[in-house]
Amino acid sequence: MNRRGILLYSGGLDSLLAGKLLLDQGIDVVGYHFILPFVAPDADPETLAPSILAKQIGLSLKHIRLGKDYMAMVQNPPHGHGKRMNPCIDCKIYFLRYAAQLLDEEDASFVATGEVIGQRPMSQMRHMMRHIEKESGLEGKLLRPLCARRLPLTDAEKEGIVDREKLLDIAGRGRFRQIELARQFGITEYQSPAGGCLFTDVKISERVRDLLSHHPDYSMLDVYLLTVGRHFRLSSSAKCIIARNEKENNELLKYKSEADFFFAPQFKGPCAFVRGTLDGDAINIIAAAIARYGKPDENNKLIVQHKPEKAIISLPDNRISEEYLKKTMI
Repeated sequence: MNRRGILLYSGGLDSLLAGKLLLDQGIDVVGYHFILPFVAPDADPETLAPSILAKQIGLSLKHIRLGKDYMAMVQNPPHGHGKRMNPCIDCKIYFLRYAAQLLDEEDASFVATGEVIGQRPMSQMRHMMRHIEKESGLEGKLLRPLCARRLPLTDAEKEGIVDREKLLDIAGRGRFRQIELARQFGITEYQSPAGGCLFTDVKISERVRDLLSHHPDYSMLDVYLLTVGRHFRLSSSAKCIIARNEKENNELLKYKSEADFFFAPQFKGPCAFVRGTLDGDAINIIAAAIARYGKPDENNKLIVQHKPEKAIISLPDNRISEEYLKKTMI
Protein backbone atom coordinates (compact mmCIF):
# COMPACT_ATOMS: atom_id res chain seq x y z
CA MET A 1 0.00 0.00 0.00
CA ASN A 2 1.52 3.34 -1.13
CA ARG A 3 0.90 5.85 1.65
CA ARG A 4 2.34 8.90 -0.11
CA GLY A 5 0.40 11.95 -1.24
CA ILE A 6 0.93 15.35 -2.85
CA LEU A 7 -0.50 18.41 -1.10
CA LEU A 8 -1.11 21.62 -3.03
CA TYR A 9 0.01 24.07 -0.37
CA SER A 10 -0.51 27.84 -0.24
CA GLY A 11 0.58 28.66 3.31
CA GLY A 12 -2.99 29.55 4.27
CA LEU A 13 -4.70 28.01 7.28
CA ASP A 14 -6.75 25.53 5.26
CA SER A 15 -3.75 24.02 3.48
CA LEU A 16 -1.85 23.82 6.77
CA LEU A 17 -4.75 21.97 8.40
CA ALA A 18 -5.12 19.62 5.41
CA GLY A 19 -1.44 18.78 5.64
CA LYS A 20 -1.62 18.25 9.40
CA LEU A 21 -4.62 15.90 9.13
CA LEU A 22 -2.75 13.71 6.66
CA LEU A 23 0.60 13.80 8.45
CA ASP A 24 -1.11 12.76 11.68
CA GLN A 25 -2.30 9.62 9.90
CA GLY A 26 1.30 8.71 9.19
CA ILE A 27 1.00 9.51 5.50
CA ASP A 28 4.12 10.64 3.66
CA VAL A 29 3.08 14.07 2.38
CA VAL A 30 5.09 16.25 0.01
CA GLY A 31 3.84 19.82 -0.33
CA TYR A 32 3.99 21.71 -3.61
CA HIS A 33 3.96 25.48 -3.36
CA PHE A 34 3.34 27.47 -6.55
CA ILE A 35 5.14 30.82 -6.49
CA LEU A 36 2.93 33.42 -8.15
CA PRO A 37 4.44 35.91 -10.66
CA PHE A 38 4.06 38.78 -8.18
CA VAL A 39 6.91 37.44 -6.04
CA ALA A 40 10.34 38.97 -6.77
CA PRO A 41 12.33 36.85 -9.27
CA ASP A 42 15.34 36.72 -6.95
CA ALA A 43 13.37 35.76 -3.84
CA ASP A 44 14.67 32.65 -2.04
CA PRO A 45 11.66 30.30 -1.71
CA GLU A 46 12.92 29.13 1.69
CA THR A 47 12.57 32.66 3.07
CA LEU A 48 8.97 33.10 1.90
CA ALA A 49 6.15 32.94 4.44
CA PRO A 50 4.69 29.62 3.16
CA SER A 51 8.04 27.85 3.73
CA ILE A 52 8.39 29.25 7.22
CA LEU A 53 4.79 28.37 8.13
CA ALA A 54 5.12 24.79 6.83
CA LYS A 55 7.73 24.06 9.48
CA GLN A 56 5.00 24.28 12.14
CA ILE A 57 3.58 20.95 10.95
CA GLY A 58 6.81 19.37 9.69
CA LEU A 59 5.72 19.54 6.03
CA SER A 60 8.46 19.22 3.40
CA LEU A 61 7.99 21.56 0.46
CA LYS A 62 8.93 21.79 -3.20
CA HIS A 63 8.51 25.08 -5.04
CA ILE A 64 7.27 25.73 -8.58
CA ARG A 65 7.78 29.25 -9.98
CA LEU A 66 4.99 30.07 -12.40
CA GLY A 67 5.94 31.44 -15.82
CA LYS A 68 4.49 32.53 -19.16
CA ASP A 69 2.52 29.31 -19.59
CA TYR A 70 0.59 30.27 -16.46
CA MET A 71 0.16 33.85 -17.68
CA ALA A 72 -1.24 32.58 -21.00
CA MET A 73 -3.94 30.86 -18.95
CA VAL A 74 -4.56 34.09 -17.00
CA GLN A 75 -4.97 36.01 -20.25
CA ASN A 76 -7.46 33.60 -21.83
CA PRO A 77 -9.04 31.32 -19.19
CA PRO A 78 -11.56 28.91 -20.78
CA HIS A 79 -13.97 29.44 -17.85
CA GLY A 80 -13.58 33.22 -17.89
CA HIS A 81 -12.49 35.77 -15.30
CA GLY A 82 -14.12 36.83 -12.07
CA LYS A 83 -14.79 40.51 -11.36
CA ARG A 84 -11.20 41.40 -12.23
CA MET A 85 -8.44 39.38 -13.92
CA ASN A 86 -8.87 36.43 -11.56
CA PRO A 87 -9.21 33.14 -13.47
CA CYS A 88 -10.17 31.22 -10.32
CA ILE A 89 -11.58 28.05 -11.92
CA ASP A 90 -8.85 27.67 -14.53
CA CYS A 91 -6.16 28.55 -12.00
CA LYS A 92 -7.30 25.65 -9.83
CA ILE A 93 -7.43 23.33 -12.85
CA TYR A 94 -3.91 24.46 -13.87
CA PHE A 95 -2.45 23.57 -10.47
CA LEU A 96 -4.26 20.25 -10.28
CA ARG A 97 -3.22 19.20 -13.78
CA TYR A 98 0.34 20.00 -12.84
CA ALA A 99 0.01 17.88 -9.71
CA ALA A 100 -1.58 15.03 -11.70
CA GLN A 101 1.55 14.86 -13.84
CA LEU A 102 3.65 14.53 -10.68
CA LEU A 103 1.87 11.48 -9.27
CA ASP A 104 4.13 8.97 -11.01
CA GLU A 105 7.27 11.04 -10.46
CA GLU A 106 6.54 11.28 -6.74
CA ASP A 107 5.22 7.70 -6.54
CA ALA A 108 2.13 9.20 -4.87
CA SER A 109 -1.39 7.77 -4.63
CA PHE A 110 -3.41 10.99 -4.48
CA VAL A 111 -3.43 14.79 -4.59
CA ALA A 112 -4.84 16.78 -1.65
CA THR A 113 -5.94 20.39 -1.29
CA GLY A 114 -7.22 22.60 1.54
CA GLU A 115 -10.51 23.33 -0.23
CA VAL A 116 -13.77 23.67 1.69
CA ILE A 117 -17.20 23.32 0.08
CA GLY A 118 -18.87 26.72 -0.30
CA GLN A 119 -15.94 28.77 0.94
CA ARG A 120 -15.25 30.56 -2.35
CA PRO A 121 -18.01 31.51 -4.80
CA MET A 122 -16.29 30.58 -8.07
CA SER A 123 -14.15 27.50 -7.54
CA GLN A 124 -15.44 25.91 -4.33
CA MET A 125 -19.13 25.33 -4.96
CA ARG A 126 -19.93 21.62 -4.87
CA HIS A 127 -20.81 21.28 -8.57
CA MET A 128 -17.74 23.25 -9.62
CA MET A 129 -15.43 21.21 -7.38
CA ARG A 130 -16.70 18.10 -9.14
CA HIS A 131 -16.20 19.74 -12.55
CA ILE A 132 -12.66 20.82 -11.66
CA GLU A 133 -11.82 17.29 -10.51
CA LYS A 134 -12.91 15.87 -13.88
CA GLU A 135 -11.15 18.60 -15.90
CA SER A 136 -7.88 18.05 -14.05
CA GLY A 137 -7.80 14.32 -14.76
CA LEU A 138 -7.84 13.48 -11.06
CA GLU A 139 -11.18 11.69 -10.76
CA GLY A 140 -11.01 9.50 -7.67
CA LYS A 141 -7.54 10.79 -6.80
CA LEU A 142 -8.37 14.28 -5.49
CA LEU A 143 -8.78 14.41 -1.70
CA ARG A 144 -10.09 17.43 0.21
CA PRO A 145 -9.40 16.52 3.86
CA LEU A 146 -11.31 19.45 5.40
CA CYS A 147 -14.62 18.54 3.76
CA ALA A 148 -13.99 14.95 2.61
CA ARG A 149 -16.88 13.49 4.60
CA ARG A 150 -19.33 15.60 2.61
CA LEU A 151 -17.92 14.28 -0.68
CA PRO A 152 -17.85 10.87 -2.41
CA LEU A 153 -15.16 8.41 -1.35
CA THR A 154 -11.82 8.81 -3.11
CA ASP A 155 -9.64 5.89 -4.20
CA ALA A 156 -7.25 6.57 -1.30
CA GLU A 157 -10.10 6.19 1.19
CA LYS A 158 -11.49 3.08 -0.51
CA GLU A 159 -8.05 1.45 -0.44
CA GLY A 160 -7.46 2.31 3.22
CA ILE A 161 -4.54 4.63 2.48
CA VAL A 162 -6.44 7.43 4.22
CA ASP A 163 -8.82 6.90 7.14
CA ARG A 164 -12.01 8.78 6.23
CA GLU A 165 -13.13 8.85 9.86
CA LYS A 166 -10.17 11.08 10.69
CA LEU A 167 -11.09 13.60 8.00
CA LEU A 168 -13.56 16.48 8.39
CA ASP A 169 -16.94 17.72 7.13
CA ILE A 170 -16.44 21.50 7.13
CA ALA A 171 -18.56 23.61 4.76
CA GLY A 172 -19.33 27.29 4.24
CA ARG A 173 -17.42 30.54 4.52
CA GLY A 174 -17.06 30.65 8.30
CA ARG A 175 -13.66 29.82 9.71
CA PHE A 176 -14.43 29.18 13.37
CA ARG A 177 -13.76 25.45 13.14
CA GLN A 178 -10.48 25.97 11.33
CA ILE A 179 -9.29 28.49 13.90
CA GLU A 180 -10.20 26.15 16.72
CA LEU A 181 -8.41 23.26 15.00
CA ALA A 182 -5.34 25.44 14.56
CA ARG A 183 -5.35 26.09 18.30
CA GLN A 184 -5.65 22.36 19.03
CA PHE A 185 -2.84 21.51 16.60
CA GLY A 186 -0.53 24.25 17.88
CA ILE A 187 -0.59 26.15 14.59
CA THR A 188 -0.09 29.69 15.78
CA GLU A 189 0.96 31.41 12.54
CA TYR A 190 -0.80 31.37 9.17
CA GLN A 191 -1.50 33.72 6.32
CA SER A 192 -4.72 35.71 6.48
CA PRO A 193 -7.30 34.84 3.81
CA ALA A 194 -8.40 38.49 3.77
CA GLY A 195 -5.54 39.61 1.53
CA GLY A 196 -6.81 37.58 -1.39
CA CYS A 197 -5.25 36.96 -4.77
CA LEU A 198 -3.66 39.98 -6.43
CA PHE A 199 -5.49 39.14 -9.66
CA THR A 200 -8.63 40.29 -7.80
CA ASP A 201 -7.07 43.66 -6.91
CA VAL A 202 -8.55 46.56 -8.90
CA LYS A 203 -5.26 48.33 -9.62
CA ILE A 204 -3.18 45.21 -10.26
CA SER A 205 -5.86 43.81 -12.58
CA GLU A 206 -5.79 46.98 -14.69
CA ARG A 207 -2.01 46.77 -14.87
CA VAL A 208 -2.14 43.12 -15.92
CA ARG A 209 -4.61 43.97 -18.70
CA ASP A 210 -2.47 46.90 -19.81
CA LEU A 211 0.72 44.82 -19.90
CA LEU A 212 -0.83 41.94 -21.85
CA SER A 213 -2.48 44.24 -24.40
CA HIS A 214 0.43 46.64 -25.02
CA HIS A 215 3.52 44.47 -24.49
CA PRO A 216 2.99 40.95 -25.86
CA ASP A 217 6.74 40.35 -25.57
CA TYR A 218 6.60 40.94 -21.78
CA SER A 219 8.93 39.11 -19.40
CA MET A 220 8.08 37.62 -16.02
CA LEU A 221 10.03 40.52 -14.50
CA ASP A 222 7.46 42.85 -16.10
CA VAL A 223 4.70 40.91 -14.33
CA TYR A 224 6.45 41.19 -10.96
CA LEU A 225 7.00 44.94 -11.46
CA LEU A 226 3.24 45.42 -11.71
CA THR A 227 3.37 45.44 -7.90
CA VAL A 228 6.06 48.13 -7.71
CA GLY A 229 5.67 51.90 -7.98
CA ARG A 230 3.30 54.18 -9.89
CA HIS A 231 2.58 53.10 -13.48
CA PHE A 232 1.93 55.53 -16.33
CA ARG A 233 0.89 54.73 -19.90
CA LEU A 234 2.85 57.27 -21.96
CA SER A 235 1.87 55.88 -25.36
CA SER A 236 0.68 52.63 -26.91
CA SER A 237 4.31 51.49 -26.96
CA ALA A 238 5.71 52.94 -23.72
CA LYS A 239 5.01 52.56 -20.02
CA CYS A 240 6.88 54.24 -17.17
CA ILE A 241 7.18 53.00 -13.59
CA ILE A 242 8.11 55.61 -10.97
CA ALA A 243 9.07 54.50 -7.47
CA ARG A 244 7.00 55.65 -4.48
CA ASN A 245 9.60 55.20 -1.74
CA GLU A 246 13.17 54.17 -1.03
CA LYS A 247 12.35 50.45 -1.00
CA GLU A 248 10.80 50.66 -4.45
CA ASN A 249 13.68 52.83 -5.66
CA ASN A 250 16.10 50.09 -4.66
CA GLU A 251 13.92 47.47 -6.35
CA LEU A 252 13.90 49.37 -9.65
CA LEU A 253 17.65 49.98 -9.39
CA LYS A 254 18.16 46.24 -8.92
CA TYR A 255 16.61 45.57 -12.32
CA LYS A 256 17.72 48.67 -14.25
CA SER A 257 19.74 46.57 -16.72
CA GLU A 258 16.43 45.00 -17.84
CA ALA A 259 14.77 48.35 -18.62
CA ASP A 260 14.53 49.82 -22.11
CA PHE A 261 15.10 53.26 -20.56
CA PHE A 262 16.13 54.02 -17.00
CA PHE A 263 16.32 57.40 -15.26
CA ALA A 264 17.66 58.42 -11.84
CA PRO A 265 17.70 61.97 -10.43
CA GLN A 266 20.80 63.56 -8.96
CA PHE A 267 18.53 65.16 -6.38
CA LYS A 268 16.41 63.34 -3.77
CA GLY A 269 13.68 61.66 -5.76
CA PRO A 270 12.38 58.50 -7.44
CA CYS A 271 13.88 56.44 -10.24
CA ALA A 272 11.92 55.67 -13.42
CA PHE A 273 11.90 52.32 -15.22
CA VAL A 274 10.58 52.42 -18.78
CA ARG A 275 9.37 49.55 -20.92
CA GLY A 276 9.00 50.31 -24.63
CA THR A 277 10.12 53.07 -27.00
CA LEU A 278 10.07 56.78 -26.23
CA ASP A 279 9.35 59.45 -28.80
CA GLY A 280 8.30 63.07 -28.99
CA ASP A 281 8.34 64.83 -25.63
CA ALA A 282 8.26 61.61 -23.58
CA ILE A 283 11.66 62.07 -21.93
CA ASN A 284 10.74 65.57 -20.76
CA ILE A 285 7.45 64.22 -19.40
CA ILE A 286 9.31 61.54 -17.42
CA ALA A 287 11.78 64.12 -16.10
CA ALA A 288 8.91 66.38 -15.01
CA ALA A 289 7.15 63.45 -13.30
CA ILE A 290 10.33 62.54 -11.40
CA ALA A 291 10.57 66.17 -10.26
CA ARG A 292 6.88 66.17 -9.27
CA TYR A 293 7.43 63.25 -6.89
CA GLY A 294 10.94 64.27 -5.85
CA LYS A 295 12.65 67.28 -4.27
CA PRO A 296 14.79 69.04 -6.88
CA ASP A 297 17.55 71.20 -5.48
CA GLU A 298 17.78 74.76 -6.80
CA ASN A 299 21.44 74.05 -7.54
CA ASN A 300 20.84 70.59 -9.00
CA LYS A 301 18.00 69.93 -11.43
CA LEU A 302 19.65 67.14 -13.36
CA ILE A 303 18.51 63.61 -14.13
CA VAL A 304 20.77 60.86 -15.44
CA GLN A 305 19.51 58.62 -18.22
CA HIS A 306 21.33 55.32 -17.72
CA LYS A 307 19.77 53.36 -20.57
CA PRO A 308 19.90 52.81 -23.49
CA GLU A 309 22.93 55.07 -23.25
CA LYS A 310 24.07 57.50 -20.60
CA ALA A 311 22.91 61.10 -20.89
CA ILE A 312 22.32 64.08 -18.62
CA ILE A 313 18.86 65.66 -18.74
CA SER A 314 17.89 69.04 -17.33
CA LEU A 315 14.45 69.44 -15.81
CA PRO A 316 11.94 71.15 -18.10
CA ASP A 317 10.77 74.61 -17.08
CA ASN A 318 7.09 73.64 -16.88
CA ARG A 319 5.72 71.47 -14.06
CA ILE A 320 3.68 68.45 -15.02
CA SER A 321 -0.02 68.78 -14.18
CA GLU A 322 -1.82 66.58 -11.69
CA GLU A 323 -4.55 66.16 -14.29
CA TYR A 324 -2.08 64.61 -16.77
CA LEU A 325 -0.68 62.25 -14.16
CA LYS A 326 -4.17 61.04 -13.20
CA LYS A 327 -5.13 60.60 -16.86
CA THR A 328 -2.09 58.47 -17.70
CA MET A 329 -1.84 56.49 -14.44
CA ILE A 330 -2.65 52.79 -14.72
